[in-house]
Formats: sequence, C-alpha cells, structure tokens
Amino acid sequence: MRSTWIAEAAAVFAKDWRCELRAKHAIATLGLFAVTSLIVASLALGPVGIDTAERVAFAPVLIWLILLFATAAGLPRAFVHEEETHTATALRLSASPSALFAGKAAYSFSVLAAVEAVVAPLAAALLQIDVARPGLLAGALALGGFGLAVASTLLAAIVAQGRGRTTLFAALAFPVLVPLLALAVALTRAALGAEVAAGILAQLVLYDATVTVAGLMLFPAVWNP
Repeated sequence: MRSTWIAEAAAVFAKDWRCELRAKHAIATLGLFAVTSLIVASLALGPVGIDTAERVAFAPVLIWLILLFATAAGLPRAFVHEEETHTATALRLSASPSALFAGKAAYSFSVLAAVEAVVAPLAAALLQIDVARPGLLAGALALGGFGLAVASTLLAAIVAQGRGRTTLFAALAFPVLVPLLALAVALTRAALGAEVAAGILAQLVLYDATVTVAGLMLFPAVWNP
C-alpha cells in the first residue's frame, strides 16, 4: 500500500516535470520575474548610502516578496493546466488524492528551490551582504520554500475550479501565507547576522507541519467536491 502511494506521487511529480520541460511555463515565469525584480530593486536602491544593518534588514524582505509574487505568478497553474487541458479526470482516476497532492507539492517545491538557488546568491552579491550563517540561510530557504509550495498547491487546487482565478488566489493566499513570510523573513535576517526573537525556527517548522497536515486532510474534499 505504501509503495503504491509513493509510486503514484512519484508519477505525478515526474509527469509535471515532463510537461514543464516541454513547455517551460513555470520556470520561465518564475525565473524571469524573480531575477528581473531583484535586479531592478538593486539598481534602484543599491548598497550605496545604505549601511550594513539597513541592508541586512531590507534584503530578506526583498527576497521573500520576490519569491511570493513569483509563486503567485507561476505555481497556481499546477491545477489550472489540468482543468484547461481536461486531464483532471484522468488524474482523479489514476492517483489517490493524497498521493496527487504530495506529487504536486513536491513539484512546486522543486521549482521554487531552483528559483531560490538563483535569487538568494544574486541578492547577496548585488546588495553586497555577507551571510553570517550559511547553514541557517539554507534552512530558512528550505523551510520557507516548503511551506510556500505546500500552501500554494492547496490554494491552486481550490482556485482552479472557480472563476477569477488570479483574484481568488490572492484573496485566499493573504491570510495563509503572511505568517509564513513573517517567520521566513525573521529567520533569514538571523542567517544574515541580525538579532531576532528566539523560537523562530521552531515556529517555522510547526507552520510547515500544520499546513502539510491541513493540505492532506482538505485536499480530497477540494479535489473531489
């Protein structure tokens, strides 16, 4: 039973990546938006005249805002594409809802991780920031990206079957993702050397666990209304 579930999730993950490599919608959208936004912001603000403390306070906000808007621009198509191409019924028949959710979330996380791998080093280079704790920065990006991917996957499934998908995604995402972004920004600042409140890492792990359990519980009702 467990091996069947893993095989179904892996098949969904592989299918999404095959479609992405064929069309390159998400990678092109997320990558172009993230890199362009970062370069424009760095050129407009730049490190000149901004001391180190201000750059450390500003950079995490810029990074996570870019990741948020890149996610909103590209990842909701994970289920919209299935509805538009009329392959949603085939997915309902070929995989259990929980395996489908896991496969889609893993795909979203892998795409977002690729974007983070470009955005974070580029932001540090353009803003001339020294990363005080590289391991903590990697953890912040991994935990924040995971929560963003899982929450976005559930929200994408909800909006895919409705009208005004972009507006609906924004309305639903705001209360769900704001706590995640606040925690991710705080942990990223700590990785860059700033002082932050204790317990941020534990709270971020708890958020990820909560949104994962909620997604696995709610997705069957969303996917099979």
